[in-house]
Amino acid sequence: MATHVFTIILAVALSGAVPAGSSEPNAAQIVADYLKMPYPEDDRLGEARSQRLSTLSALQDMPVEAVEAIEKALPQVKDPRQRVELAEVLGRRVATRKSATILCGLLKDPDDKVRWQAIHSLRLLARRTDRTGGQRIQREPDATPREEKERAARQAIREGRSPGAVRTVEPKDERTEPWVEFTPKVEGLVPCLVAAADDEAQSNRICALYALADTRDPMAVSELRRRLKDPSEKVRFYAACFLTEYQDASGLTEMLAALKRLCRTDPAADPEYDFEYYSQAERLLASFERITGRSFGRVPMNPSLSSSHPQIVELQKRYNTLLDAWAQWWAWEPSDNP
Repeated sequence: MATHVFTIILAVALSGAVPAGSSEPNAAQIVADYLKMPYPEDDRLGEARSQRLSTLSALQDMPVEAVEAIEKALPQVKDPRQRVELAEVLGRRVATRKSATILCGLLKDPDDKVRWQAIHSLRLLARRTDRTGGQRIQREPDATPREEKERAARQAIREGRSPGAVRTVEPKDERTEPWVEFTPKVEGLVPCLVAAADDEAQSNRICALYALADTRDPMAVSELRRRLKDPSEKVRFYAACFLTEYQDASGLTEMLAALKRLCRTDPAADPEYDFEYYSQAERLLASFERITGRSFGRVPMNPSLSSSHPQIVELQKRYNTLLDAWAQWWAWEPSDNP
């Protein structure tokens, strides 16, 4: 009787152990589940995307298995939108050498958007500097563990304080402030990014220039200079501005041409161009400050990002004033008279 009872207890225990182990999905199952999830056309950045990325986020706890699962699944993924999100996960969630290898392979994908995401993900793995916004403000890296930062932020909010701000280096101060650099997540990716800078899509070449500028690598400077002869005016402009982050003014001719173009253009004539106009103006003004160490006043936010009409008008006026000031400064020549 005792033996019979023991057998029953053991059977129950074992039967309970199997589901407990199998309830934890492996990487291959997570990827398979993700590929079955809906991708509604009218909700590309909404709740459906959040749910898909939430499913994939579990892969960060199993990086080796995750990369193997994604690598195995990719050749069968026909929807380029899914390839985009898998490439995004490789850059944001699974920072390994194998991830970078897969992403370099995706630079040959037939879809422009997949290649763009692969370039951007490689940028996250290869960067040595953290710059933000149109002005490319240099930020001090924060080595505080994520959990600790989150706790500190929640505590600050409970106490009615603003979370601690990261120290930054303004463009005009980059001539004298030391560079703020850190070790990339994956070394040796610059050659892949140089190849990406030759992509047939203009937006992808610009994305590659962002990535190259963030690597702080001498090879990147050479490619940025080469892009000053790109057939695209926009690519040449970005290359010239990114070079100023290395205190390299070899793109000055391109920047002065952009200054003349912006000064004679009325963004109000084309509302769809409005955001792009001020984005270029913001980038250009910061680049001038970076290589000269001069400033005619703080560069404001892009007016297109404001929801207040009176503020928009003031911001637009401020941009006009700054552009005119720089145009006059560059045009000034010393008098021949003593």
